[in-house]
Amino acid sequence: MPVTLLNVFIVPEGKEEEFLTEWQKTAAHFSHTKGFLEAHLHRNTGKGNTTFSFINIAKWESPEAWYNSHEDYKPTEYNIAGVKGHPAIFEPIVDLEYQGSE
Repeated sequence: MPVTLLNVFIVPEGKEEEFLTEWQKTAAHFSHTKGFLEAHLHRNTGKGNTTFSFINIAKWESPEAWYNSHEDYKPTEYNIAGVKGHPAIFEPIVDLEYQGSE
């Protein structure tokens, strides 16, 4: 069963464009890696909690596929001073869809 990687990032002000460039390099690398399925990067809009600047949501075939892919390649966005990522693998346990208005 596929799993979801959630990786929230703290990116210092003024480093956003550099982060995006490096994240795209990382994404390009992993897009050719066995076990990778898809990734989506989201930017915080500034509405609500602004602790995390970006969140990467990616699908992998398994936790092992994600883990093994990082044995050979360290994401380059972590080389930017002040950037902190918090990656973890999650599995779905509840699904909910819109049911219409009451």
